[in-house]
Amino acid sequence: MRLDRSLGMPARGRSNTIEQCGTTRAHVRDVTASRNRKRHHRLRIARSDAFRLCMQSLVASALAYGSMKLVDSPSLTWCVFSSLFTLQVNLDRSLKSGVGQIIGATLGTVAGLAALYFFPIAADALPRLGLATLVTCLTSTIFPTTNYSIFVAAALALEPSAGIAGALSRALAVVLGSAIAIVVSLTVWPKLARSHAFDIMGELLDDCRALLATLPILNPLENRSNVDALHERFLRHLVDARATSGETRLQARFRSGPPLHVALTAFEALWHGLVLLDRVGQTHGGVLSDEDRKALIKCVDAASDNACAYLEQLAAYMRNNAPLPSTQRCLRPLHDAATAARSHFAAAVAKRDQCPEQMQALCTLSFALDQIESNLNHIGELLEPRSGR
Repeated sequence: MRLDRSLGMPARGRSNTIEQCGTTRAHVRDVTASRNRKRHHRLRIARSDAFRLCMQSLVASALAYGSMKLVDSPSLTWCVFSSLFTLQVNLDRSLKSGVGQIIGATLGTVAGLAALYFFPIAADALPRLGLATLVTCLTSTIFPTTNYSIFVAAALALEPSAGIAGALSRALAVVLGSAIAIVVSLTVWPKLARSHAFDIMGELLDDCRALLATLPILNPLENRSNVDALHERFLRHLVDARATSGETRLQARFRSGPPLHVALTAFEALWHGLVLLDRVGQTHGGVLSDEDRKALIKCVDAASDNACAYLEQLAAYMRNNAPLPSTQRCLRPLHDAATAARSHFAAAVAKRDQCPEQMQALCTLSFALDQIESNLNHIGELLEPRSGR
């Protein structure tokens, strides 16, 4: 067989390789453009979050200051600080922080008054401080959101002259400041953690689409840096998505019923299918015959293009509330491609004219396409029943 010296491969396969290189370059350009768009999108979100938090802080601190001035309370500073510490990047976090500060103010007041009771003398400031901080630190270790109790208890232990009236005034100021911050977070430019979770889910779908577009399924990769980077990026986004969905308290489910983490499990299962497809090209791609490549290239390309288009529509649905694509209609070409791969494998088994390595490669490819089709159908079943986000 004549070899092409420039490529070190059979001359009859050179044209196919050139076409694959051109397709790969096009995929790389598309992935780069998509990456730039997502970078700008994340930058806009970060700026929006920062500006929203500034606006909410301004309103909450002004309301806290005005409220304490109206009642002429000596604990004005405590109320303003409490409102500022309560506000977080989304309503779910603000609610969790505010409730924790209210409970912490109550616990800190009780601990501080107990320390005053056991050590009433002014000279006993050190043991009084030690007892108050010990109790509140142990409590905040078990319940981290109540760590504000440490400051309340320590302030009361260091300033015993305030007495019960001063302790109650501080506690009420903290409670009022937290309540004001929660109301402001709910009414002034509110944002749910659910919205951020959907944004990250869109990133996960984009990562899967980029992987599918980058993988040369029927050939091994000479340089895996881009593919490995995409795998790592997916895993980072998956960790972020699990953390965000875990802190979601309001509307933490899809309208169809399943909680958010169920979709993340489905996305991870899809990634496992892509990992298997990656292994097909890396481990078994080199053993496929030219006849097999010629027979499978169309169905594999059709499956990849169809799955990428479906994932792009799902990402737009998650991120921008675009129309939800119909799973049955959109994935019909992928089903046809997977069926064609199974038929080719069955025909190869019937002929029994291929080596075991080639049979294993065909079997693994067919199984990987089936897994991806099944995973995409499962994702569609999770999302389709609901009409909107």
